[in-house]
Amino acid sequence: MTKRRDRGLFARLQCFLLLLAVLGCDQRDSPSRPAANPTGVDRIIQRGEMRVGYLVWPPAVTRDQRTGEIGGIFPDMVKQLADALRVRVVWQEVTLANFSAALNTGQIDFSIGPTFVTIPRAAVVSFTQPVAYVGNAAVVRTNSDFRPASFEEVDRPGIKVAVLQGQALQELVARSFRSAQPVVLSGSDLTAPLAAVSSGRADIGFMNSVTVEAYAAAHPEVTPVLRDARIEVLPLAWATRTRDDDLRNFLDASITYLKSTGRIAEFQQKASTPLLYDIPDLEPVRQR
Repeated sequence: MTKRRDRGLFARLQCFLLLLAVLGCDQRDSPSRPAANPTGVDRIIQRGEMRVGYLVWPPAVTRDQRTGEIGGIFPDMVKQLADALRVRVVWQEVTLANFSAALNTGQIDFSIGPTFVTIPRAAVVSFTQPVAYVGNAAVVRTNSDFRPASFEEVDRPGIKVAVLQGQALQELVARSFRSAQPVVLSGSDLTAPLAAVSSGRADIGFMNSVTVEAYAAAHPEVTPVLRDARIEVLPLAWATRTRDDDLRNFLDASITYLKSTGRIAEFQQKASTPLLYDIPDLEPVRQR
């Protein structure tokens, strides 16, 4: 009787072990299922498309007025990434005011801007490593004798200095100048301080170097100055959601690859106005 009971227990144990083995084989052989809430690169691959926010700002980002095609240095980089992941790019235009909301609500996977890295922006989005650095310059009237050779030489009595309200340059001028007269302009038109020089409202107008070069090329009445003054050099970077670490890491690695292989330099050579700096030549602070 005891032997029969033991044999029964042994048979049931064998069946149980066989069942475990079968289940184990099923789990090993079945393909892994995607995560319930995929993030970052996985989300892009599963969807088959890369949703990218952009702002038109040549030469970093351009848009053909006839065809609407998005081009420029940054989109050329994005196309390399999309080809590597075998996905298509879906472009969505954003603004400096809403790009962070577009990221955090999932409308876009990342934004190529172009966007300057600032402390307030870094509080709501995560930035990649800098793609490029852009400084600021200025224009004066071509027929004027006023030709400052340094930023400090602008601070003269009677000199009217045009800046755009809300930009870092407004704060810089207010902090640095004691004699010159600021002309603070409102609105979102980046060429406004330069147009103020064209119209005679100001003696000198400050703006980022890329906008200065493009404006001066189309307006012979003004001449660029302080091109090499390295005024308020700021990094341009791409942005992701704050918690998309894997996507940001992917973008960082891709930017490093495109820089080191010379692809970014190749893309810049196609542009009419290249971005001014790849890596800024920063100097140590000297005691006064």
